[in-house]
Amino acid sequence: MTNETLYLIAFAMNPSIKEVDKRNWLEQYGSATHLFDASQNDAALQCIQWPLEQAKKEMDFILAHQIQVISILDNNYPSRLKHCPDAPILLYYKGEGNFNKPHLISVVGARKHTIYANKIVNDLIEGIAHLNIGIISGLAQGVDGLVHQKALEKNIPTWGVLGHGLQQIYPPMHRKLAIQMLSNGGLLTEFYSNTAPLAFHFPKRNRIVAGMSDATLIIESGLQGGSMITASLALQYNREVFAVPGKLYDEKSQGCLDLVKNHIAQLYHGPEHFLNMVNWPPAPTTNQVKQNTTLQMSMDPTQKMILLYIENQGPLYYDNLSTHFKLPPGQLASNLLALELAGMIMKIAGGRYARNLL
Repeated sequence: MTNETLYLIAFAMNPSIKEVDKRNWLEQYGSATHLFDASQNDAALQCIQWPLEQAKKEMDFILAHQIQVISILDNNYPSRLKHCPDAPILLYYKGEGNFNKPHLISVVGARKHTIYANKIVNDLIEGIAHLNIGIISGLAQGVDGLVHQKALEKNIPTWGVLGHGLQQIYPPMHRKLAIQMLSNGGLLTEFYSNTAPLAFHFPKRNRIVAGMSDATLIIESGLQGGSMITASLALQYNREVFAVPGKLYDEKSQGCLDLVKNHIAQLYHGPEHFLNMVNWPPAPTTNQVKQNTTLQMSMDPTQKMILLYIENQGPLYYDNLSTHFKLPPGQLASNLLALELAGMIMKIAGGRYARNLL
């Protein structure tokens, strides 16, 4: 850990400064270190507090528990979240995986869910498992925990966003689940280690759940609660929002029906409808899978290595691939073109290469 990390943590601990202002200052000065240096002489920056002793204790905790600190200035910061004006300037993260996948979905819902919700989650996970996708939720009791568990069973990376520090797991019943998630996804929070799971922290948490994903799905909700907040935030961030319909007079359906009635969410009709609405590839047919397998078997060894690397690490820029494989530019370009023409990879936003699962 560097002095930059120390200053970043200390700067993030300023409760009276809005996240948007913190971000503007960081981007203006280029780093927390430069901002700290400037604040020692600039009267306009005197409002910034630098609780360095508290930040040092946080760094001790981070080092002891192998926690990563991700700055909004870092390339591995969640790219979708970075576009939200109130994104936190740092995240504490523990786990494995890439939360800048081609497809990300947030799924939230009631803490006391029904068997109907269980069926919805099962069908959803089955219907999107063919994608290079990650699933985000809040590790709460009920639908959140169910979604995380089902994602792990299908080997889909899943991230839990916490409304407290990483010194504990809340609710305690999800401790085992949280540990399992560390090997395929993980836990992240904007709160430093000794922050308790207080009620007013969870609405803040929900903006990260909404902001990290392309689309948010609400499965059962009353008219009040975290799921409704998450849906509203997702709409503000111009994300797709879906709500699962339920019985007209069922209390757990009232929130979803209200979201649809007020044009906040679209009606969710199942995985195929969802994939069609967000323009994501449908699940391949048996014949397509056979063709794909045959094509991979006949591939050049270099192309196989490139394909596997993109599948595991992607989406990736050309420069990332060039640095990793150290191939002559012409050879790398021709292999990428061959993979594109074969339909094995595709170019997505920003000119990155991603696995094509059609």
